Amino acid sequence: MSHPSVTPIPSADGSAPFGTAWLPELAMGVDLAAHGYVEEELQLTGTATVWHHPDARGPSVPRTAGVPFRTRVLVRRPADPGAASGFVQVEPLHPDLDSALIWNAVHPWLLREGHAWVGVTAFAHLAAQLRDEIDPARYAGLEIPEEGQHYEIVAAAVRALVAGDLGPVRADRIVLGGMSATGSFCRIFLQEGFHERLTGDDGRPLVDGYLIGISSGGAGAAGYPPLCAGDPEPPADDPRRTVRGHGAVVFEVLSETESETHAGVTRDDSDADDDRYRLYQVAGTAHIEARDSVLTNIQQYEEAGGRRPAFTVIEQRSDARLDLYLCGALAAMRTWIDGGEPAPHGERLRVRPGTEELERDADGIALGGIRPPWVQVPTAAYAPHGTPSDECEPPPAWMPFGRPEMLARLVGTMRPFAVTEILRRYGSRAGYLRRFAAAARAQADARFLLPEDAELLIHEAPRRWRA
Repeated sequence: MSHPSVTPIPSADGSAPFGTAWLPELAMGVDLAAHGYVEEELQLTGTATVWHHPDARGPSVPRTAGVPFRTRVLVRRPADPGAASGFVQVEPLHPDLDSALIWNAVHPWLLREGHAWVGVTAFAHLAAQLRDEIDPARYAGLEIPEEGQHYEIVAAAVRALVAGDLGPVRADRIVLGGMSATGSFCRIFLQEGFHERLTGDDGRPLVDGYLIGISSGGAGAAGYPPLCAGDPEPPADDPRRTVRGHGAVVFEVLSETESETHAGVTRDDSDADDDRYRLYQVAGTAHIEARDSVLTNIQQYEEAGGRRPAFTVIEQRSDARLDLYLCGALAAMRTWIDGGEPAPHGERLRVRPGTEELERDADGIALGGIRPPWVQVPTAAYAPHGTPSDECEPPPAWMPFGRPEMLARLVGTMRPFAVTEILRRYGSRAGYLRRFAAAARAQADARFLLPEDAELLIHEAPRRWRA
């Protein structure tokens, strides 16, 4: 991997970066200026080796060395470098429309704390989609010839960040994080040696922590993808599917959906210096939740002539907030990286022996795990799956789901209790709200939620009562 070069990407005819934080004419996204932040888009050019497994159980080795690439990097940072915390969240952008899923989930915490965020277009089909379909004028130079370059492309972006080539971004601490497919990316990055090869002049790894979000190492090729096209999938019992010590702080944060396939690769937490690890399994959450999004990608894609297929599920969508637990995990991770108190331990979700089914109580609520206030003080039973409606359309080839049923299996749903049952449990709305508030603040005291996010849930609790 060569040292990358970085150049600005100029706006063509006043266009905005794809996936920009803010579309002011629609008041869509996050107004970075209101938070004292700026957004910059840069072109990253270099070479990257494609790695592969000649033997499914053997080590990874180079297949093709020094393949040139030209991609883009989005940077969001405090406009005043003196206001920066020095913490940077780096995210490989998701294969579905280059979406910034970590940013979408944790941006309130990043902006409150003065942290920076860096998103990297790393997948070959996305470079082609940006160049050929979405904005040919702006992205005419993008080129990622081979899909297997994405690991070293992200490593090149981290090198450029540390070297100061991505602008005045303080990078005292770097966390690489992703969700779903990019959560699996982070698992591969750790387990296949990319972390150890990404070092500074002093030999120290440049990445201090990893957030592996909503990705199960036991979920076949989804949880442990092949390194490149034609590479064999590691067997189900391959030990690489279980994250081991790499010197960095590593969090796996899973919903009920991923926890169903994670039992066979589950490991104990660890506080060892060379293996600081936590697994958080959050009850009453799902891979896809109905919370509001701040992403602009779909709007820009459709304005460029693209079309998303129709998709709905027949059940009521879940009102769970896994995003708030991701904020709590990152805050605990940062404290731990900085030498502070180790992160709290979370109870594991219970799985029926010999199955991929979670154990549930008489109401259908999962047992065990970290228990949010909507699980401790429920007005509904939560499920990590949905059923596609008759209105669903087949997805296009570039989407990561071949059938609507596959996508619906990831959608969180809820079955509200009868009004008589809710009144039997809590007596009144006032009684419910008081118990919910106590449960939310207890989660903050346990450091699973940030205090600000516990108060946000308390503020939203009346809507759960009405629902």
